[in-house]
Formats: sequence, C-alpha cells, structure tokens
Amino acid sequence: MRRVCVSLHSFLPLAVALLVSPRLASAQEAEGTALGARATTTRETFERSRGVDRVTRRQADERGAGNAGDILEGAEGVTMQRTSSGSATPIVRGLTGYQVLLMVDDIRLNDSLTRAGGSASLNLIDPESIDHIEVIRGPASVLYGSDALGGVVHVRTQRAQAKPDAETDGSATAYFRSASAEQAMRGQAGVRLVSGPFGGVVSAGLGSSEQVIRGGNLGEQPYTGHDDWSFASRLELAASRNHVLSLSHQSGHLYDMPRSDNSAPDDLQITRSLDRESGVLTYDGRVLDRTLKLHAFAGATVRREHRVRIRENVDNERDEVVTYHAGIRGSGSPYGGASLEVGAETNIERVGSTARSTDSTGVTTVEDRGRYVDDSGYQQHALYGLLTHNLLTDLTLLVGARLTLVHASAPLDPLFAMLASADAELDRTFLGPVASVGVRYDITPSLAWVTSVLGGFRAPNLEDFQSFGGGSRGFTIPNQDLHEERSWTLETGIELDSKPWQASFYVFGSLLDSLIVRVPGSLGGMTELEGEPIIVRENASTGLLVGSEASLSYTFDNGIYLGPAAWLTWGETTRPDDAGNDLTEPASKVPGPTGIFRVGYAQPGQPWLAEAALTGQLTQRRLSEADKADVRLCPDGPETCNRVAGYTDLSIRGGVRIREQLLLTLAFENLFDTAYKTYASGAYAPGRNIIVAMRGTI
Repeated sequence: MRRVCVSLHSFLPLAVALLVSPRLASAQEAEGTALGARATTTRETFERSRGVDRVTRRQADERGAGNAGDILEGAEGVTMQRTSSGSATPIVRGLTGYQVLLMVDDIRLNDSLTRAGGSASLNLIDPESIDHIEVIRGPASVLYGSDALGGVVHVRTQRAQAKPDAETDGSATAYFRSASAEQAMRGQAGVRLVSGPFGGVVSAGLGSSEQVIRGGNLGEQPYTGHDDWSFASRLELAASRNHVLSLSHQSGHLYDMPRSDNSAPDDLQITRSLDRESGVLTYDGRVLDRTLKLHAFAGATVRREHRVRIRENVDNERDEVVTYHAGIRGSGSPYGGASLEVGAETNIERVGSTARSTDSTGVTTVEDRGRYVDDSGYQQHALYGLLTHNLLTDLTLLVGARLTLVHASAPLDPLFAMLASADAELDRTFLGPVASVGVRYDITPSLAWVTSVLGGFRAPNLEDFQSFGGGSRGFTIPNQDLHEERSWTLETGIELDSKPWQASFYVFGSLLDSLIVRVPGSLGGMTELEGEPIIVRENASTGLLVGSEASLSYTFDNGIYLGPAAWLTWGETTRPDDAGNDLTEPASKVPGPTGIFRVGYAQPGQPWLAEAALTGQLTQRRLSEADKADVRLCPDGPETCNRVAGYTDLSIRGGVRIREQLLLTLAFENLFDTAYKTYASGAYAPGRNIIVAMRGTI
C-alpha cells in the first residue's frame, strides 16, 4: 500500500526566504514591541477584518457557565446543537459538524473521525484552563486549513506569562457551580506561579449531571446526564526577552453519555467513555534583531471513544485516533507598509477501530471490523502565506493562499472484500489549493468597512470514507469514491467601536460545490440493514447560503448597557433524488432566524453586576428531506413534519464582586419554563433553571 509522507523540512527554506528579505521591519518598530505584548500581527489583521466574536473567562464566570459549550451559548452567530447532554456542536452560517473547525491553542480538535453531526470535543477541554474563545464566522481555510467552511471556534488557554526578570508571584482560583434543572454540580480549581524565567499553570475540574428536567411540565428527559473530569497544565521558560518555551498538557474525560435522540428502553445507545490526552511543546521568539517573529509547535494527541448499544445483543465499539501535530510560522515586514506571515503545518493520524457483540447467552463475537477500518491512516500537510499591504493610509489589502496535501489510506475493508468489484484498499490523495482576498477601509479610527472573497475547503475524512452503522437517518455504509468539498464566499460588513457605541453588520453569500450528502444505497443487493434504510455518502450536492449578522450595543455613563444581536441564514441545495433527477430543496440543519437582546449593569470599580437576556429563534419551515428523516428535528417521523418550532428564553443574572477576590453569581434561566430544544438537538434545554456559582481568587 502506497504511503505519502511530506516533511516540514521541505517547507522551511521557502518560509525563511520569504521572510528574511533585504527590507525587514524597521529596528525602531521591532524595539518598540516586546515579546508577548499586544500587537497587530498579520494574522490579527486578517481576523479583525472578519466577523469575529470573543467570549472571555470573565464573561463566562459572570454568566455562570460550566463547560466550553456553555461559554459559547449566546455568542453572536452561533447556535449550539446538543445531540446529548454532554455534546456541544456549534452551527455557524448554516454549517456544522466537520464543516466547522474546532481548535485549542493552534491544535485541531477535528480529526479524521469527526462526524457530520453532534460532537463533544469542545467539552473535553478543561474549563478552568480556558482564557477566552474566539469564533470566526465564515470560511477560514487560508488561515486554518480543511474543515473551516462555516467558520472556526478557537479555544485559547491561560498562560503563566513568565519573563526573565519577573518577580515571584502566584495566585489560586476555585470555581463552584450548581444548576437545578440540569441536576448538575461542578467544581474547578487552578494555580498559577511565576518566579523569574519560570512559570506554570495547573487546573482541574470535576462535574456530574443527572437527567435534565425539561420545561413545560414534561419532567425529566430520559437518556440524559453524564459525568466528566479534566486536567490541564502548562510550564513556561522565558530563556530571554526574545525566546519563550512552553510545555502544555490537556486531559479531558466524559462518561456515560446516552444518545438522547436514538435511545429507547429496548435499544439503549450510550457513549460509555470519551477521552482525550494532548501534549504540546511550543516556542515563541523573535530573531534577526527582533524583526522576525516565530511561532513553532510539536505535539501528540490521543482520542479514544467507547460506544455501547444494548438491545437483544450488547454491541461494543472502540475507536482510537493518535495524531502527531507540528507547525511553524514566521511573520515580519518585507517592505514598508506590508506585513507577511508564512508557515507550514502537518498532522499525521493513525486510527484503530474494533467491535464485538455479546448475545443473550453470553457468547462474544469479535466483528471483522469496527465502525472504521483498523490501522487506517490520515495525513494533512500544508504551506500557506498571508500578506497585508497598506495601499493608502486607511486602505489595507489582505491576500492569502494555502496549499494542502491530504492522504487517506487503509488496509482491505472486510465489507468490500465481500464484493468482487470493490477496490482492494483505500489509497486517496487530494491537493487542496485555496485563496482569499479582501480590503479593509478605516473610514475613521473607530469605523471600518471590510469586504472579502473567501475560499473554503474540506477534504473527506475517514468518517466519510468508512463509517458503518446505524444513526438518526439510517444505516450508513462506506464509500471510497469521494473527493473534496469547496466553497466561495463573498462577505461585506461594517464595524463600529466608539464608546459608548459598538456595532457590526455583515452580509454574506456562499456557493458550495461537491457537498458530501447521504443518498439511498445498497450493499450486496440489500437496501436495508437491521431494519433501517441503507444510505451512502456521495459528492452529490451543490448549495447556496446567504445571510446576515448584526449587533448593536450602547453603554451609558452609569454602567447600564443594552443592545440586540440577530443572525439568519437562508440555504438551498440541489441533489439527485431517488430516480436520479435533480431535486432542489432547502439546505439541511439551517436554524431559523435567531436573536438575543441584553440589558444589564456593569460599572468598573463597582461590585454589583446584573443582566437580563431574551433569546429567541423563529420557527423553521424550510426543511430538507434529510431534516424530515432526522429524529432530532422531526421526532414523530417525516410524514407529518413540516416545521421545527421556534422558542423564546428569558434569563436574568446577578452577581457581586467582593474586592476582586470573590464573585458570587445567581442566575434564573428559562423563566418562561419553555420546553424546547436548540436546533437539531437530541437533548432538551433545561426548564426553569436556577444556577448558583462562586469564583474565588487568592
């Protein structure tokens, strides 16, 4: 079987040659910026010229958030899908699952087994370690590679901020949260210590939740609840003002998460355990008389999942993904008025997958394959460049390009071995060029207009090629004949940041091509397996998504603030129907128009804070055939389903800070006690929910 291995060493000479040019940034500029200080880099300029939302640790504490999924609730342009009570999958601009890239500190959470639907990857990050979460809306494949079609959710964790001449300093934190309708309790703690060039941060958390109490007097929802624990650490060495090394570790574990949408008394589907371990070594530095800024990382991640299905037989599936990550990027100014960043990244994965079944007599059978083919491989190697150039004093050009090489491989699939015409092995290579161009015009120091044309790219992963098993829409069988999805997006918007006003407004349109969708299939002449219709994935769809996002906020001198935010996406796709004719229908999993209105009080120097938030989503009547067949959207079946109901949720929160060392928060969520699910979710949102949270710092 042919293997493809591309080394980062082949990328480095080009990267250095592009950056180390005769006309680098001036020494005066370089001396004015210390390593770790806030500066506008090429990457930051690209990101601030897009629709971006940031949720900080402080905001999360004031809202009484628990895990990363809770922190993202209410982020502009994001709808959180929850297949189970432990999952948290963002829907951004009408796309979700493996079409939205999840990351933590430049490391991809998406891997080759990331699914098209629900995921719990975000909740494997230790919540206490989170500093803030950034959401980039719209394609960001030039910056981050495959999967970033709908957007990117990037979790940034806390730093110790070690410096060569730092005085000895430290702090300790503790956080407790209790939620009545979630029947959940959570405890977290962290320690930070800096002494001279050495620094460290350690944190951990433990949580448990029972069955969710739904609104509308529906009572407890069966097949919800889970347990979790997490740990994170980071050690830093500031060897000098220009060179910082750090070693970080993340460990996240979720247990006993039932599939809320598919489970029944005689057919229980449960994720028995989901685990992630990650270790990363990072270097940040400035070289060449501080004119060249470098960032490099190398590490490994292991993710394991154990699924159990209990019916007449007890089926056990276990998957393991081992990923090796590495990357380097450098940024500088090759000539006056320009900023350039070039870099290279690589991700190499090995996948293990097994399955066994135990019948009612206790006899255990080891299956020929698991959900995926054991000992499969998946590689991504990329080279990219970003350039910003000041055409005029207030007009900036932004250009980016990325080339990604993807290789998927696997031994002989036992399922295909049954078919004489089947390919012997999976051996597919994709070359994914993608580009973007944009302009930013600073009309005033506080008002900017931006317009971008953005390319998006997603290579099919092993979940696409190999997935085998039942789900919410049918029984999926593998298909090795797939190729990449692509998109082009035009977006334009304005940003206002002029106290007391803050506002943004974006409109966008995306053309999507070669979308991988589920279509009716057969295996060895059969059209059903285990009583479910057989479906297979194909590049059989094109699509159009258009929409807008708007937000407005005003803060009075007395600390009172108020303002709305709203977003909507309209989508349409074309695919072949059962007879092979083109069928145009609404795009799948696109929520109805959503909005939130906040009014609150937060005055610097004052201990009290308060907020009321009214969140609503309109009924979605534009449903695809796949939506109607999805029990998360249409639990009573497709025959009578013509809409997914909207909802309204009113929540109020209040808190008090005592000398910045203690924050007490009390929240009343879903005051209307509405029975609803966020869009495409299997688990209900909690009913009337009282949250008590406490954050202590010493």
